[in-house]
Amino acid sequence: MVLLAVLITITSCHSIKVNKSAMRTATSTLVALGVIGMQQGTILHSDFKETALPTYAKPIRVGVTATTFDKTTFKTYTQIAKDNKQGITYIDSVKTKPIFITLELLDRVSLLSALQKEENEQTIQYVKNQKDAGIVSAVSLALPNQQVKEITAAEAVFLVNTKYKQYQLSLVRDGKSYKTIDFGSATVFAYQLSYFCWGANGKRKIVLSDIVDETSSCPKSTYRDVGKAKEKMDYFKL
Repeated sequence: MVLLAVLITITSCHSIKVNKSAMRTATSTLVALGVIGMQQGTILHSDFKETALPTYAKPIRVGVTATTFDKTTFKTYTQIAKDNKQGITYIDSVKTKPIFITLELLDRVSLLSALQKEENEQTIQYVKNQKDAGIVSAVSLALPNQQVKEITAAEAVFLVNTKYKQYQLSLVRDGKSYKTIDFGSATVFAYQLSYFCWGANGKRKIVLSDIVDETSSCPKSTYRDVGKAKEKMDYFKL
């Protein structure tokens, strides 16, 4: 019972609730929306290691949620942003609290289509051989207050690839992009991963078929393990 309590405590240290959703806590600043990598480490220390940066030739729609800091989220932020470069002040007794934003990749169809393009062929070949590789599908981050206002005021927000292997946010109004924001001034302190599902296409070739949240199962006849997808395909070929 004591061991179980310790394990629960340790596990909870690696995640927080943001808008009722569980998110992993970042221990480095190298977590970015849309990158591919692996969760590595031990039960005492776990961190995300970036391993691939897909090319997004077309913008990917991003959902934006503004949330006020509470004790837990602010403590998580200060653990990674020890210099507090955003200059955020949190006082529990003060009614008005600072705000952070959560960005989520909304358009999974466009995301899946982008990863299936020729420019991401090497990335997909890598992911095929790494069952535990995931994509960062949501991040909670602190930004300077002016940028928070700009992002939340936009009619739509997209993840774009305007520079080589660098991602930005494109702010859209009346169907046109009017500003891009780099992530250089941001501090990501929490994130969510999604995982890849593989299945056989009509030509009996194993292909990337879907992307699902960490807590979800792959759709019928698709699997997170490429090897299992191949086994099932060979079985039905008999």
